[in-house]
Amino acid sequence: MSETVALYGPESLSDAQIIEAMLNRVRPGRAEEILHQVESLGRMVAMGPAELQALGLTKAEMARFAVLQEVQRRSTRSCERPRITSPRAAGSYLLPKVQGWTEERFGMLALNAKGELLADRILSQGTATATLISPREFFREALRFGATTALAWHNHPSGDPTPSREDMALTTRLRSAGESLGVPLADHVVLGSDRWHSFRASEGWDSH
Repeated sequence: MSETVALYGPESLSDAQIIEAMLNRVRPGRAEEILHQVESLGRMVAMGPAELQALGLTKAEMARFAVLQEVQRRSTRSCERPRITSPRAAGSYLLPKVQGWTEERFGMLALNAKGELLADRILSQGTATATLISPREFFREALRFGATTALAWHNHPSGDPTPSREDMALTTRLRSAGESLGVPLADHVVLGSDRWHSFRASEGWDSH
């Protein structure tokens, strides 16, 4: 399970796998049996101690679900999605993220119609000089999160965010693919050590 999370992210886990991750006594089929009894993971997370105990959970397992309930309560109370509505907002959000990285990574921000962040995903990790990504993979991931627009970003470990010819060519391909799919490319931001380059700003996309 840990390998699955590392490769594909926690969103790739089934409800039964998430329940299994919270259990001490793991035997084949136990998580599936619990899920069948509670009918949904959301319902289980909302259960009180007596209900969880009736499912056969140990005190340690019940404590894990109690913590999960508290995390959910706090996140729904105070969580506001970041809004990425300009090149400056994108740069300010992304620049701290890449500090200290010695390899190039390519990522995608899935955004809704208001520019609110739906997902922030690293799609590719390469050497100190290059990483590869295809428009198909990029927009497939964006559509998976229901994005209205998608922002591409990657870092230059050298610290210089000046785009390469490959960066320019990829941006052109991504813009074309996004127009075809009805999910416009919001921007492609290249991140250095203390500066960033926005293709939207430098090429004047908004003035076209």
